Amino acid sequence: MSVVRRSVRRTGPLNPLRAFEVAARHMSFTVAADELCVTQGAISRAVKTLEDYFGVPLFKRLGNGLELTPKSKVLAHKLTDIFSQLADATDEFQGSKTSHVLTVWTYTSFMIGFLIPRLPDFQLRNPNIKVRLISATDSIDLNRDQVDVRLRYGHGHWQGFESTLLFREELRPVCSPKLLGEGRATMDFAELEQQVLLHYDGRRNDWADWLTAAGHAELTPRDNLLFDELSVANQAAIAGVGLAMVQKAYFSNEIAGGQLVAPFETVLKRDRGYYLTVSRERRNAEHVAIFRDWLLAQLAGQSDGEEPDYPVLRAANG
Repeated sequence: MSVVRRSVRRTGPLNPLRAFEVAARHMSFTVAADELCVTQGAISRAVKTLEDYFGVPLFKRLGNGLELTPKSKVLAHKLTDIFSQLADATDEFQGSKTSHVLTVWTYTSFMIGFLIPRLPDFQLRNPNIKVRLISATDSIDLNRDQVDVRLRYGHGHWQGFESTLLFREELRPVCSPKLLGEGRATMDFAELEQQVLLHYDGRRNDWADWLTAAGHAELTPRDNLLFDELSVANQAAIAGVGLAMVQKAYFSNEIAGGQLVAPFETVLKRDRGYYLTVSRERRNAEHVAIFRDWLLAQLAGQSDGEEPDYPVLRAANG
């Protein structure tokens, strides 16, 4: 009996191939770095490694951007198909397992104020899906394939991702009832001048924009405190340190439970919002669809009788 031996075929280094595919798809090292959650320098080094391996340049460096060579354009298209098939095969394999791990990336404030209070319901309904939460502030190095869902703030356009609107940005001040006195639920602007305003360093204009919307742009409070974590500023409000400017959707439980009050009627609305985003490779995964449907149902249940509207923005690359 003869044995047919197949020679080992060279495929090139996998991680640099992945970095090149993403960079070629976006025609940008910066956007590729964002998608893979690495630095721009890491993408540049990976592409250089691949160019050294093949012995030819993969990009033409132009003054205003990048351009693929004819041969590298063919390679990039084939790699996109290959990595998509690999993701599908992984999802198909995981579908045969008795449980899934769903990795969700989001901001600490969103996690604490909105998602975690609702997660027990999801786990009760879906005991075979284990949710792994990753904070946007974590230093852990995750690439695109290690995250199933990203809950993001913006206008809904992230290249290569399908985005579903969760809720628009609606800001309002909240405070502990300790600041108002027993039996009171509102405050006037003269009283607000005697209070401490709590600010998040990453969003320094929120209070100024809200005061302008309320018709009191010139109001000067007794003091201002600045925090480098939004979740800490929110906890300071619960403790009675001052008033915080928060997302309306975050603190319905605390307001209903009496830990916080919203002493002003004015709500600052913006065209930005919070979106559930899924990469092209993950958008058809069953456990991702289950989580998305559950989260939208949660929001529909608190829509104050209004017809919920969850527009989906399709991925820019498919």
